[in-house]
Amino acid sequence: MNSNTKQEQAAIDGFAEAPEAAHLIVRINAIAVKLVYPFAAQNDIRYYLNGINIRPLEDDSVMLVATNGHRYIVVRDPNGFAEEECIVALDKAALKHAANAKHTLDVMSNGSATISGEAAQPLFIQPGNALVEGDFPRIERVASTIGYKEGISGAVNPRYLNDALSIGKTFGDSIRFFTRDSDSPLTFVLGGLGDLECFGGIMKLRDSFDGLPAWFPKPGEVSTLADI
Repeated sequence: MNSNTKQEQAAIDGFAEAPEAAHLIVRINAIAVKLVYPFAAQNDIRYYLNGINIRPLEDDSVMLVATNGHRYIVVRDPNGFAEEECIVALDKAALKHAANAKHTLDVMSNGSATISGEAAQPLFIQPGNALVEGDFPRIERVASTIGYKEGISGAVNPRYLNDALSIGKTFGDSIRFFTRDSDSPLTFVLGGLGDLECFGGIMKLRDSFDGLPAWFPKPGEVSTLADI
């Protein structure tokens, strides 16, 4: 005599099949989340930019990307896990639980997202479905080191520059800047993040300033500052 499973019997009888149980699709270092969060857009109509892009890499590590279109940040978590690429939107309240390297962001296939502690106890549960539908822009289209030299040049938003410095001050022990020309992004690389690797970029502003303003008086003949 043939015996059918419950799902097979439900299909035969015309009933809806039972939904599959949710499973873990992302587990990453919570500090990586705190690093990238400030660079995500806020209330942008391009709703996918309000979230964090999480991508598995070929070496089985995980890459996180956040951008608002004017700056971006990339973090690699070599010990992270991501079953598939996704965009995750988190409430700012999650960040107070994301400053410990032993805490993780866990995302389930049903959109449930949790900041978990060392013993996997939930410290913060994101309300609703944290998964965001959409195609996140490929940051590799603008990120490059070709032709770059160490240093800062060009006009940049000082608030964005300060955010990069603040991240370096809070989490790392060094920050280096690289630039190519007045149009290419100002690139920064953070050091001292333990297992995490981090770099980012700030888009340049249009600025015609190329010298002292015309209204400034012409200098007299001076050889040294003592002559002033």
